[in-house]
Formats: sequence, C-alpha cells, structure tokens
Amino acid sequence: MKDASEFSAEYHLAQCRSGGEMNRQVAYLFRGVAIASACVLLAATPPAQEKKPDAAEKPSKPTPGPEMDQLKFLRGYWHYSSVYEKSEFYPNGGKGNGTYITSEGPGGFSQIAEFQGSSPDGREVGHEVVTWDRKEHAYKSYIFGNSFPGCVIRTGHWDGNTLIFDADFDFNGEKLHLESLTTATSDDTITIVDKASSGDAPLQTTVTLKATRERI
Repeated sequence: MKDASEFSAEYHLAQCRSGGEMNRQVAYLFRGVAIASACVLLAATPPAQEKKPDAAEKPSKPTPGPEMDQLKFLRGYWHYSSVYEKSEFYPNGGKGNGTYITSEGPGGFSQIAEFQGSSPDGREVGHEVVTWDRKEHAYKSYIFGNSFPGCVIRTGHWDGNTLIFDADFDFNGEKLHLESLTTATSDDTITIVDKASSGDAPLQTTVTLKATRERI
C-alpha cells in the first residue's frame, strides 16, 4: 500500500507534466523525499521484528488437548471377564469373557478399541472410536458391533475418578437409555458397570466387567 508521501509525489509529478522544466525538477524532488522517507522508516525498524511474510500468518499445528491424555489409562491389551445380571434384558443372567486392544488414533485426537468375546447372546465383535468434542466440551464415543445396525453414539464426562458415558438408542423400535461407568485401579485393572433402561423405566445394572491389562 502506498503511503501519503508517495501519493503526494505522484500528484505533483502529474502537475509538472504540463508545467515546464521547473515543475519537473520539483516533482523529482518530491519523489526523492518519498524514497528517502521510506528508507528512513525501514532503517528504523528493529531487527527483531524482521520476519518472513508468511511466518507470522502460518497457523500453528493443532495438538490434542489434556482431555485425551486422561484416557491413556485405557490403552493396551486387556483380558476381561463379565457377569450379566438377571434383568429384563438378560432374564437368565450369564457370564462372558474376551479381549480388547485400545490404541492411539491418528494424531492422538482419538482412541480406537477393537474387542471380541462371548456373552449370553453369543459371540460379540466390536469397534469403538473415542474423541473429545471441543464444541460440546464432552467426549464422544462411536461403537460399531455385530449385533446391531449403525452405531451407538455416546457422550462422556468425568465424575471424580469415574468416566461416565450415556447414550439413547433405538433398537427394534424400542427406545433404550444406556449408561456405562468405568473406574481404574492402581493395579492395572478396570471395572466397567453397564446399565440400561427402556422407556421411562429406571436404570438397571446389566453387566459388570472386570479387565486386566496384560501389556501396553
């Protein structure tokens, strides 16, 4: 962008084109003053402020927030055993077991879990992605499994040392509310308590899972 001195010089230069040799010399003088002024301004600029034009404009690379660091306790290779309570969802109760592996997602912005095992309903296989949603200020969990279509979307938060996820899910025309509470201990084990309800009924504990980390 031109400064005021350069605009003034150009104005007088235009005038001198019709005003003779003297005006032409005056125009040159104005141009010389403008150039000299620019040189003084550049010389007065502190060296510390000299930066490459695009250096200050280049956006910084995003990094995962501390919320993802809080989920690192879930990473590793785990073996679990589960007990299914007698409820409207599992009238006869039952037991199950299996394994799951949790690892860091791309760039550290997510965690990915792959699990497989057995339950009273038979073999279960699943895939989960957990991330932090900055707009909602909450965790988001996306679970895909072999026993239901689409995915279950859960919203999570911390309550003390317990990680809680909630979800509303429509299964075969029935509205279900799911709640999962995960608590870690100092001996590389975690306990997960899953609860569920249908319609306006109160939550019932459906399964308690205990997992032991075999390796990171």
